[in-house]
Amino acid sequence: MARWFVDRLPQRGIPSVSLRRLLPGAKFVGCPDWEVTGCAVDHRRLDPGQVFVAVRDARYDGHGHIADALDRGAAGVVVERVVPEAGRLQVVVDDARAAHARICHALAGDPSERMATLGVTGVRGKTVVSMMARSIMEAAGLRCGLVGGAPAESGATWPGGAAGLAAILAHMVEQKCEAGVIEIGAESLEARGLEGVTFQAAVATDLALPQGVPTEEALRRRRAKARLFRKIAPGGAAVVNADDPAAEILGGLNLDARRVSFGLQRPDQVDVSATIERVDSVGTRFQLHGFDRSVPVTLRLIGERHVSHALAAAALAWSMHVDVDAVVAGLESVAGVAGHLEAVDEGQDFDVRIDEARDATALAQALAALRSVSAGRIHLVLSAHGDQDRAERRALAMVAEQAADRVILTLGDPRTEEPDRCMDDVLGGFRRPGKVHVEPDRRRAIETSLADARRGDAVLIAGKGRNAFQIFADRVVPFDDFAVTRSFLANGGRVAASRSA
Repeated sequence: MARWFVDRLPQRGIPSVSLRRLLPGAKFVGCPDWEVTGCAVDHRRLDPGQVFVAVRDARYDGHGHIADALDRGAAGVVVERVVPEAGRLQVVVDDARAAHARICHALAGDPSERMATLGVTGVRGKTVVSMMARSIMEAAGLRCGLVGGAPAESGATWPGGAAGLAAILAHMVEQKCEAGVIEIGAESLEARGLEGVTFQAAVATDLALPQGVPTEEALRRRRAKARLFRKIAPGGAAVVNADDPAAEILGGLNLDARRVSFGLQRPDQVDVSATIERVDSVGTRFQLHGFDRSVPVTLRLIGERHVSHALAAAALAWSMHVDVDAVVAGLESVAGVAGHLEAVDEGQDFDVRIDEARDATALAQALAALRSVSAGRIHLVLSAHGDQDRAERRALAMVAEQAADRVILTLGDPRTEEPDRCMDDVLGGFRRPGKVHVEPDRRRAIETSLADARRGDAVLIAGKGRNAFQIFADRVVPFDDFAVTRSFLANGGRVAASRSA
């Protein structure tokens, strides 16, 4: 990751920025302006001559480490309140995290203004839409970078926070990228990591309130995502999902941006829409509408949810006047998304898919996609996780009972909770719990489900996807759903399972 080593005075080859220009609402103590060439938010990693920005969060308050920063050679401080021991050079701001992000992006040369920067947010589908958007841009002949998001459960942003994102975007510019796609979660927006970034277009896949997430927390995340749309440059595009009323509202937040809509439910009222023609085990075929002509698209992803994701990426491209042939080529080149209905094929005569679905909505979408391509029974390995409330677990059970023919309940990641409690809560959500096979051992649960499948059936192993470990209160155990599944199928699993039974 790039770093900027600094001195209080500008040096040859090292950029400097005026804090007065960058932070016009700040109060300057000891100077009318300040030209800085670098900054740090961690007093332990500060280099002599850098400005120390005293950020605050739940675990760290930089205001309590100002003396340490000065001892390490800080040239001055950016603070949220005047600190007497901070010396004569202080810049007082309302939000130090936002100030830090602006300084980082300015020192990096404002890279988001030197290429078409596209933002992708939403509750679900951010990763696949980001991949599709990048693929379309590349198909259109535009060199395009991609910044993925951190796992939502980690609560993290990008490595290095705002400084890390600025370095990544600057590297894209150095590599002659003409466009960059950023996958954005609520955590990143709440951490102010995107201050200083200008977007030419942004899209929201959806803004649903996830099952089991407290309403206040879900609404806070929704408000955070709304900040992204206020950062779209004048004349840019606010791309919204017309099938989701909450997401559609975002199109009116920035009056300087053009509203662009996509959706499946009201094709005559949106800019980009689709008509689904066929869904089978190898993909989904649909007609794409809204460009200069309607064109067929064959996705290598199954289910209506991925058609909606394709429309989100296509609407981004539409807003940037990308040719429809490039849109088709880009969408059709996306072969799959890690952890989303990934197929495991060892020559068996039934379909096996692994999906990371942990909540009721994601599980319902995955099961609906499998039901649309399978004529046989649907077998579900349902995971019970820790750090979920009872309502969320019971919602999972309701979906499983309604959409699957056979359910095997097993452990996912209990984390700090008692494994039995996790499983009991999920089991309590079934109206007929006696029909659920309970097997806490995840390996046995997967093998039992695979052994029970017959020609034409489909098996969905849900809850972990590509996460190759199980997290318990006192240990982390390596466990890979893919490895277990492949090993069982490749070694004649049905015979082995019947012997072990």
